[in-house]
Amino acid sequence: MSVNDANPNSHPAPDGWTLQSHGETFSGHAGPFYFRKEGDSAGVGFFSEPHHMNMGGVVHGGALLTLADMALWDICRREIGVFRGVTVTLNAEFVGAGPLGAFIEATGDVVRAGGKLLFARGIISAKGETLMSFSGTLKRIR
Repeated sequence: MSVNDANPNSHPAPDGWTLQSHGETFSGHAGPFYFRKEGDSAGVGFFSEPHHMNMGGVVHGGALLTLADMALWDICRREIGVFRGVTVTLNAEFVGAGPLGAFIEATGDVVRAGGKLLFARGIISAKGETLMSFSGTLKRIR
């Protein structure tokens, strides 16, 4: 499947990003999600569409939490390589409202990569405005 076949209704990927298909998984229904190209810093994003919105007309907090969880994995994978694991904690502070039609982007860095636990933090933003800060812990499964 080519990148453009991932979701025929999706937006073209922003420069430096690729559309990633997640099929019939939760992420496939919650997206579509774009990832920064390999070699660049961590980054996961989506264009906010009507299915991402809450009844108040802004991006639903659950959509931002899903993005943060996906970003934790991208941040850690780029730091240590591919691994199997589970999310142990995900902490978030909502500080802004995500508008419809915007590219919502998550980026961050690894705080510590231990043998079993990985700690990372990041920011979700749209149009240069911070929407949410997050931190979390992933546990490696051998």
